[in-house]
Amino acid sequence: MFDQKTKIKRKKCIIYCRVSSTKQTLDGAGLSSQERSCRDYADQCGCKVETVFTDVISGAKSNRPGMNQLLDFLNSVVAKEYVVIVDDISRFARDIGAHTELRNKIITAGGAIDSPKTKFGDDAESRFLELLFALLASRDRETNAEQSKSRTISRLKNGFWTFSAPIGYQYTKAPGGGKLLIRDEPLASIIQEALQGFASGRFQSQAEVKRFLDSKPEFPKTKGCKEVKFDRVTALLTRLVYAGYLQKDDWGIPLTKAQHEPLISYDTFLINQDRIKSKSVAPSRKDIDKDFPLRGFLLCEHCGYGLTSCWSRSGTGKLYPYYLCHHKGCTERGKSTNRETIEKQFENLLAQLVPTSDTHELATRMFSDAWHKQCLNTEEESKRLRTRVRQIESEIEVFLGRVVQTQENVTVRAYERKIVELQSERALVAERIETIAVPHKKFEDMFELSMRFLANPHDVWKKGGHFAKRTVLRLAFARPLSFDREKGVRTAETTLPFKALRFLASSESKMVHPRGFEPLTP
Repeated sequence: MFDQKTKIKRKKCIIYCRVSSTKQTLDGAGLSSQERSCRDYADQCGCKVETVFTDVISGAKSNRPGMNQLLDFLNSVVAKEYVVIVDDISRFARDIGAHTELRNKIITAGGAIDSPKTKFGDDAESRFLELLFALLASRDRETNAEQSKSRTISRLKNGFWTFSAPIGYQYTKAPGGGKLLIRDEPLASIIQEALQGFASGRFQSQAEVKRFLDSKPEFPKTKGCKEVKFDRVTALLTRLVYAGYLQKDDWGIPLTKAQHEPLISYDTFLINQDRIKSKSVAPSRKDIDKDFPLRGFLLCEHCGYGLTSCWSRSGTGKLYPYYLCHHKGCTERGKSTNRETIEKQFENLLAQLVPTSDTHELATRMFSDAWHKQCLNTEEESKRLRTRVRQIESEIEVFLGRVVQTQENVTVRAYERKIVELQSERALVAERIETIAVPHKKFEDMFELSMRFLANPHDVWKKGGHFAKRTVLRLAFARPLSFDREKGVRTAETTLPFKALRFLASSESKMVHPRGFEPLTP
């Protein structure tokens, strides 16, 4: 094998092979077939193969791990004795800029380039043909990219996710061809619980969502880490795909209903986005959070800021748990109260929420009657919502027509924003239509757990773990509890179901006012 410029025979060679993706390593143009072709060519030329360098990277990139190793190798030997063999010019590079840059680096290092399918030379004719073939390879790459993007956009518009399967999903063959996302258990259920818990307030912060995911051994951690990173938690909370919708504005894909089963509703997704944008709740400390279930839910009566908690060591070395106010400027700052004292007062308060058996039975009948009446109204509500969907679609068509006819950029952007708002509203209304249908199960089957909780939340608190206790706080009380060191835990505002039970228990009347529990508006 002779150098075309110096006519010096090069007796050693290096093989370079490249594919664009891992999938291509298995097809006909894979790394092994390229290497076989280059070895056969080297044998024909009587050249000894010293080593092989490979890359799995796009041909448009010039910064490649395998190519960098090849250049380092040439710089460490007598490069004029070596020739670099590539199977084809498209395997060397598929971009004219990358081709020229890599070729110059190899020549500068002292090496030469050869191929069984393409002539690499230094004369005008050879350089012209080489650049021509490089341009054709570049054009083929761009054409393939355009075709691939066009197919991807078509699939997205039809509601099919086309990228890597998000965590909690896996791909399966779609009935009409292609791939479709399906739930990947148990990850799907874990993510669903995390997303719904953040929206409902069960998890007050992203830190609590993180600790929930950390407690699930099935949930994958970043390589080399024992915990879930916060950026992964944020990514889970902000991914629209979990709500069963797709959107990619830079590709012209509006908010589109997806074909796969969602993990949460679109409404839940919007609630999570609002919570992320709102003022963050201070994360509770991991080392003591589970030891103080009321931490983050108790407010200082004097300053209104949340109580913190700590373990205090006595002179004998024994640890004692305390709640205290740590807000600067508060008259109660640094004055602590024993955990047992506060939690005993809270349990007494919680025990007062337990209704009598007669009150609970009456409430069950009332809730059941209200449930059945609501079921009778769903058909009328469904018709109203379907009418609204048609109105929204008509409004979107009107604004799309105005966009086409308008030349002013400011006006066009205003119309486009209105279209996006209408599309979001249409998604919410369509979702509401699906969820408003009359349930197939009976009231007793659907509300058994809820009625058991209303019957005795104190029992759930005593027997439940950390997450169960946090759930009791969210479901039983409408706002955090106030605490005063002298007066103790103050009477708290309960949620509506417990207000109703208290009203029934305290009312001397045998019948509930037909207008409900809320006060009348003058």
